[in-house]
Amino acid sequence: MDHSWNVLIAIHAFAASFAMVFGAVNVLRRKRGDRPHRTIGRIWLVLMYFTAFSSFWIQQLRPGSFSWIRGLSAFTIVTLSLGLWNARRGNIRAHAGNMIGTYAGLWGAFIGVAAVPTRLVPQAFQSNWLGMTVLTAGIIVVGLGAVAVLIRLLGQAGVPARA
Repeated sequence: MDHSWNVLIAIHAFAASFAMVFGAVNVLRRKRGDRPHRTIGRIWLVLMYFTAFSSFWIQQLRPGSFSWIRGLSAFTIVTLSLGLWNARRGNIRAHAGNMIGTYAGLWGAFIGVAAVPTRLVPQAFQSNWLGMTVLTAGIIVVGLGAVAVLIRLLGQAGVPARA
């Protein structure tokens, strides 16, 4: 059984990593419901849906077998969809609960991936800790930079120019 990085696993990992950054911003931002919140949330939804759906095609650890990861992915798809539905209906309390719960689940999945020494992420850090640390810092910086640009552009979109 081949247990190594491939394009799907790399894109899956990048999407999940950026979802961690975008999700953190929306959870921690005080202002909610404005254009930046909705736009960051939509990007986060796309990243999360991709991460959840792509996991069904990653079968290196247990080919052809159902695992807890697949169950978490299915649950994530449901909670994301409920969160979106609740936002559209105006049920903000339920929307927040779905999205914050899903974000916490993303962290749980990350901890599960990072804590098992035979998984790719810990192996990559063991074999090239400096490169992986730089890559991780890069993802955080790029993600936060993209969010800052979005907030600046979208936050000013509805504000009239000063004379």
